[in-house]
Amino acid sequence: MATATPYSAPLDNEKFLYKLVIQLLIFCQGSHKLLEPHLLAIGAKLRSGANSHELLSELQAVSKTLLHISKQAKQDVSAGEDDGPALQNNYLLERLDELLSDAEVPLRFQQQTSLLKQRVRANLSEDSYKKVIDSAITLLLNIKDYSASEQKGIDVFLGDLSEKLDELGQDVETAGQANRALIDDREIMNTEIHRQVGSLKDSTQAADELDMLKNQTAEHLDRLLERLLEHKQIEDERQRDAQEKIELMTQKLQELETETETLRVKLKIEHDKALNDSLTGLPNRLAYNNRAEMELKRWKRYKAPLALIIWDIDFFKQINDTYGHKSGDKTLALVAQLLLNNCRETDFVARYGGEEFVMLMPNTNAFQALEMAENTRKMIQSCGFNSNGENVNLTLSCGISEFNEGDMHDDVFVRADQALYQSKQGGRNRCTVFEP
Repeated sequence: MATATPYSAPLDNEKFLYKLVIQLLIFCQGSHKLLEPHLLAIGAKLRSGANSHELLSELQAVSKTLLHISKQAKQDVSAGEDDGPALQNNYLLERLDELLSDAEVPLRFQQQTSLLKQRVRANLSEDSYKKVIDSAITLLLNIKDYSASEQKGIDVFLGDLSEKLDELGQDVETAGQANRALIDDREIMNTEIHRQVGSLKDSTQAADELDMLKNQTAEHLDRLLERLLEHKQIEDERQRDAQEKIELMTQKLQELETETETLRVKLKIEHDKALNDSLTGLPNRLAYNNRAEMELKRWKRYKAPLALIIWDIDFFKQINDTYGHKSGDKTLALVAQLLLNNCRETDFVARYGGEEFVMLMPNTNAFQALEMAENTRKMIQSCGFNSNGENVNLTLSCGISEFNEGDMHDDVFVRADQALYQSKQGGRNRCTVFEP
């Protein structure tokens, strides 16, 4: 009687599901920037197998954010229904360009990523648009698989490390056993010496003639010498074995130190890359989220003022469209450097995504932050830069909010974003403190 074989979903199904998740996240992320942190968190939890209960807090945060977006949308003027699909496609391509720019791409995929970014920035037909989206998803999947293989390599290394440590433990145990055997042999040797000396003493007392005494003495001494030589040979052999084991253990330890140091350096480089924005050199969104969590805990403990600023480059899309994406990248790098140079050592500035930057200012209330922000805004307005012989006007807008009793980070971020929206609606190139 044939037995039923348990059904096993093929690997392609897993890839298809992951591909679908990425597609949904890309399209949803394009809907509004305030949704992005929640969607990324949901995507991460889904990939880790979270159940609905574990997703509840993120879904509630999404619901709250959607209510805020719907209120904000009522104040916006519709761009026209006929242009909707084209505008949506353009926006998605811009977001895809940002994702490719922000992603930490392994060396083997950098050329492929560069070519894909050129295709994203080209004028695309509807058919080409779909192919670019599909190519981007395939690239992201390949990067994911490569990262998984890298992780597997680390797991293999840790497995080898565990085996080598076990071998060292066995070598140490063997050396300990040899040392204990050596001690036992010495005890036996001492007992034998005492026995031979005792026998010699008894023979001496019992001997009637000098020749007999000489013979008995010589016989006992020969036995004692023979036993001493035998013991010395055994001890010398054990000493050689112990020395060889010590040298072998020393070599293994040196190899382990070298491999461990290599892994430590590699992990540190990967960790630094994961928290760093490759284009601007500033901390990225992940680093900002970590710092925001730390500053929130410090603010709750010490009750010192804490302000949040969201910066946004005005008319950044026009800079890209008019002067090219290289000038756009130059703009982002310049703004990042100016913001970094004009904040205090205790402040924290990061690139949040696209043309947005965020700044945490400890021991600073909202109006102190406004004073600092105005000085920075005026300085940036007066600098500008040159692109292919043309002067590029550069201005920034910002929204400011202060942490209040009972606030979570998302509450402050939403208020700062509303203040930024007021700055944009008020004509740009201005800083606004949130007021209810």
